[in-house]
Amino acid sequence: MHGALIGKNLPLALEAWLQMIRTFWSLQSKIEDSLKKHKLTLAQFDLLAMLLALEGLNQRELAEKLAVTKGNMVGLVNRLSRRGFVQRVPSRQGRRENVIRLTARGRKLVTAALPDHLRLVQTMMSPLQSAEQEKLRALLERLA
Repeated sequence: MHGALIGKNLPLALEAWLQMIRTFWSLQSKIEDSLKKHKLTLAQFDLLAMLLALEGLNQRELAEKLAVTKGNMVGLVNRLSRRGFVQRVPSRQGRRENVIRLTARGRKLVTAALPDHLRLVQTMMSPLQSAEQEKLRALLERLA
């Protein structure tokens, strides 16, 4: 990434952006590794965790909330459905629309994975004091 600029003085904004990307990749890799013992990808875990917190969402709404394409969401739901973790249920709003729901098996899996996930996130964030974590959250929010 930006190989032509190696060894040169980089603008501060570019240095900060590169550090943010490297940090994200490093932390994401640790999360993905931890989810392997539950046989989940990060995208699958995100969807299951969202369904645990929010009910009655259709695939389009879930795709928006998770910032993935509708096509990716269809694939995620299909894979999790085949494994018995989610199901499509006809929506009350319209016959052509389905809401996605956790099955009992999906609920059991995500509630088993959540404590490990939360511990890992807390460990990864532990080098920062609470006030620093809040400041980081606020700064990242401003960039979004």
